[in-house]
Amino acid sequence: MTVVEGTREGRIGWITFRRPEKLNALNPAAFDEFSAELARMEADEEVRCIIIRGEGRAFSVGYDVDTETEELRGGERRTALEDWEHLRENIERWLDVWRCPKPVIAAVHGYCMGLATQLAVCCDLTVVAKDAVIGWPSLPLGGGLLSPVTCWLVGPKKAKELSFIAGSRMSGEEATALGWANYATEPDEVMEVARSLAQKIARTPPDLLKLKKLALNRLMDLMGFSETIKAGAEFDAIAHDAPGLVAIDEKVRELGLKGAIAWFETEA
Repeated sequence: MTVVEGTREGRIGWITFRRPEKLNALNPAAFDEFSAELARMEADEEVRCIIIRGEGRAFSVGYDVDTETEELRGGERRTALEDWEHLRENIERWLDVWRCPKPVIAAVHGYCMGLATQLAVCCDLTVVAKDAVIGWPSLPLGGGLLSPVTCWLVGPKKAKELSFIAGSRMSGEEATALGWANYATEPDEVMEVARSLAQKIARTPPDLLKLKKLALNRLMDLMGFSETIKAGAEFDAIAHDAPGLVAIDEKVRELGLKGAIAWFETEA
């Protein structure tokens, strides 16, 4: 079953996460299909702007909880090198969005959690529902994958708050006020506002759009944007071997993910 669908509407390409029953959680199939659709949209000369959205009640809740629990419960732990390579592979998928020569818009509604927040940051523009929930994992299971890149948009003080407090949340309105998104809209208007933006962008010739994006990305990369994202894999790989995180892993193995979250909120 296809879990990521690509369609074209005139000069606009749509990439849609299609696991509504799982709130568009990102499993290996979703990652692979997303990369394939992005490459297809990039190669399509008719497409001038791309919109990424989620079907159902959420943009995406991030990494698949069932897959995450299975990995935490199963077999031998990855070595630090294997862990870094695994994390870096998925980060490169989001950096492909950053490097895509065509403008990419994230149309966010419902939940945008974990790794999905990193995808939204790598998009060029973001339209978000006012009542959307942008959130960090409910357990401290990492060491710098999400918040450092978010720091680029919301500033260091807010980024540290989001990083230090497990289960941190921002509403769509708050996220827009902080600069994480361009527009906060009513929930039923997110796709139409994203479409309107894409249509306006698509009037500009594609070669000029490519140059405009390259110019802005060059500035941000001179300031370290891409390296900041890549460094997240290194800090997370180190964190996954930290005694504090190993202890939380053991709770997940013992109680399951939901049980471990309940333990963390009441007893940690």
